[in-house]
Amino acid sequence: MVRPGTFTGQLDRLASFSRTDPDTQGVTRLPFTPEQEEAARWLAEQMDALGMSPVIDPCGTVAGTVPGEREEVLVLGSHYDSVPHGGRYDGCAGIIAALEVVRRLAQAGERPRYSLMVMALNDEEGVRLTEGFLSSRTVCAGLSAGDRERIQDRMSGKSLGELLDASPFQGTLIRLPENARAYLEFHVEQGPVLDQQGLSAAIVDRIVGVYHCFYQLDGGQNHAGTTPMGSRADPVPVFGRIAAQLPDVAKAHPGSVATIGWMEVQPNVPNVIPGRLAFSVDLRSADPEVLDRLKLETDLLVRNHAAQAGLSVARTDSTSAAPVVMDPTMRGLLERCVARRGLPVFHMDSGAGHDAQIFAQVLPAAMLFAPSRGGASHCQEEFTLEADLQLACDLLYAFVKEDF
Repeated sequence: MVRPGTFTGQLDRLASFSRTDPDTQGVTRLPFTPEQEEAARWLAEQMDALGMSPVIDPCGTVAGTVPGEREEVLVLGSHYDSVPHGGRYDGCAGIIAALEVVRRLAQAGERPRYSLMVMALNDEEGVRLTEGFLSSRTVCAGLSAGDRERIQDRMSGKSLGELLDASPFQGTLIRLPENARAYLEFHVEQGPVLDQQGLSAAIVDRIVGVYHCFYQLDGGQNHAGTTPMGSRADPVPVFGRIAAQLPDVAKAHPGSVATIGWMEVQPNVPNVIPGRLAFSVDLRSADPEVLDRLKLETDLLVRNHAAQAGLSVARTDSTSAAPVVMDPTMRGLLERCVARRGLPVFHMDSGAGHDAQIFAQVLPAAMLFAPSRGGASHCQEEFTLEADLQLACDLLYAFVKEDF
């Protein structure tokens, strides 16, 4: 269902580029798929209609520019890939808001203080590839030959290099311009805080660090009926003990979280004792020292249980992003933009990872949140009011006309 003529209508249109029905099954738009490629072309069309001379690179990054009063560039960005069966607001709201700011400037015949570069980023979620933040990492640091070989497609086993070579979008990889001044990202909160507080906007102070890895427990595949209980090397009960105790590791460090979101058993047959069990671990904390302790304590938990049961264990590191503090000058300007609207100035940390934490390693960066109804995220039920989305556009519009 597309609601034309509104911010939400634009999100509906972008949601239509999905492998699953967005109205009944949520949005599924993974990197290097036809759906992602169609979405990239549509975003480029929107930029082209605004006179932004868009470019799409092999990573799926879409970028367009608007000249400002100064040549220094303010990057407005967010991502357009999704998790499987995800929502239509996550990431995409930030891109549509940035394009709305450009449209308002054009209609008013105004120029932003700094030149603007709107970036629609790909693979923030880290669902398909063995490492996430592909677009933002490439924009900020480039891609090495080692990156092209090391990063793999979990679906096909192909290397990132093979995926890039097969992309319909060829040419030079998009990089930050040398005169880049700062990065600003609008995002729906993806949690319940603003909704519970009855607030329409928040300024992000910190983004938590994220560490994601995969463990593999190897035991002995055997017959389920003929193998005595005392003679088994079954990874499933071992995994059960690990999964039951992992929450306590996080609870020992307030404000931290630990999640097992994926597991796979082989051969996954009812009458066979599994020989292998693989699972993911997602650890997050806003304190880098705590995040390091979480990694160590989780690894000890897994290896101790595996050793006690006579299983071998292997770990493969995946996505990793350090905790970051948003730029205080940009946060102060966002405060003034919010206060001028007569709204409460509210600050919070982000428990979700964002492209902003990659850009923050090389540029001053800031984030603005709008509420997510009920805190729903990474699911079909994601929802943010049109009025809150339009307010975010108002605040971004005010920000891009300011000096900092």
